[in-house]
Amino acid sequence: MTTSYIPYLWQRMQALHAQNPLSCHTPGHKNGVFLPLPLREAWGDRFASYDYTELDGLDNLHFSSDCIAQSQQQAADIFGAARCFYLVNGTTAGLQAAIMASCSQQQVFVPRHVHRSVYHSLLLAHAQPIYLPLELDEATGLPLGVSVDTLQCYITQYPNCKRLILVNPTYQGITADNVSCVQLAKAHDITIIVDEAHGSHLHFHQALPLSLLDAGADLVVQSWHKTLPVLTQGSALLVSATYNGPSPESFLSLLQTTSPSYLLMASLEAGSIYMGQQAQQQIAQSLREIFALHSRIEATFMTLHVLWQPEWRQDPFKLYILSERLCGAEMDTYLRQQHAIYSEMHDNNGILFILPLQTTPQWTERLFFALQDMEQYSLAQRKSSVSFPSFYCRTIPQQIYPLEDAFYRKKKNIAWKDAAGAVAGQFILRYPPGIPLLVPGEQVTQEIVELWKASGGSDEEIVSVIAE
Repeated sequence: MTTSYIPYLWQRMQALHAQNPLSCHTPGHKNGVFLPLPLREAWGDRFASYDYTELDGLDNLHFSSDCIAQSQQQAADIFGAARCFYLVNGTTAGLQAAIMASCSQQQVFVPRHVHRSVYHSLLLAHAQPIYLPLELDEATGLPLGVSVDTLQCYITQYPNCKRLILVNPTYQGITADNVSCVQLAKAHDITIIVDEAHGSHLHFHQALPLSLLDAGADLVVQSWHKTLPVLTQGSALLVSATYNGPSPESFLSLLQTTSPSYLLMASLEAGSIYMGQQAQQQIAQSLREIFALHSRIEATFMTLHVLWQPEWRQDPFKLYILSERLCGAEMDTYLRQQHAIYSEMHDNNGILFILPLQTTPQWTERLFFALQDMEQYSLAQRKSSVSFPSFYCRTIPQQIYPLEDAFYRKKKNIAWKDAAGAVAGQFILRYPPGIPLLVPGEQVTQEIVELWKASGGSDEEIVSVIAE
């Protein structure tokens, strides 16, 4: 039986719309009346006519008490949380608020494959990161996350550190030891903050890896727009019933815009209701199509392979394809130019697709045909792809200055060819995925210079370093 949910915010927006209100307030397009012609031709004016601000009956995102509060609480119930906060500044604002609330001026365990927004959050919280080394796959160099054995060693070494940040899943959909890490951390009374940007759907089917909120994490930030039917920038911060630290609400009010998009909030509400009502059945149907696509690729192609390792506890909605003859950039270019297929990202070894929650036979057929065409193209090139090193370090770089100290120190610009031995003054990363190889205050080695060049950089590019 389908559970009945109420679109609290959307009902109020519809009621206001029915009045055909005359806008004498922001925004300047006046309920879509003054849209520029190209947008009017593409959208009509109906879409913009719902682009409201904080009017009577529409509540206020900052310390909400009416329809937005009801909508957020309903979403919390759907996702198995105690509280839910809508994020209109993307997941970054949620991570910042969660880390500022729970880690202010505290030590915190930080894996080295976190997104740069986590480092920015650490700076805002004046937190003291203790970096955790990663497990890397030997064949591809992809990060698998932090092993439970590594976490145990660091907990023993730093018994006073009572904060832990985890990434679930990785950009490539890998969850590995994350559930065990949560269990270990909770046994040591450690508060757990999770960047679950790519895992918004994990709660909704037992065949998927576990959402770390369900595993016992305290503060979980999700990018609903990445995998759910939600407008870009729409995210959520979920708070568990076990979290007993300061509320992130006041920090969200500090960080988020005072002019939140009601279109965005309405899409968050509608997306959460969709997940509550339809996700389980839809995911089950999609998984059949996805695993059929896996089997078809492996049975048909000679040089293309799906990266799938059961022990990694991968998310099936992330399809990572390896080629024996093309690097990730070559695959991405061919599919984009020849078939108008846009991947989520590519790296030196492969190409990553985020599959839709509604994966249909028509959708998989189009992708399969394009992959088939790409393989024929690759075979005609009469070459094999060169193996490149991963853009990750197995060991944590030497820290010369603490992160916050380095961030505010005087900088200078030099060429990459002269960077070995200098101290990084900026985050050294490629985007996507936006995961820093070096953070400010860490020493640049010749190995890191070579990794930078192998990822597409050049000797003459400029890098910011600490001016000593």
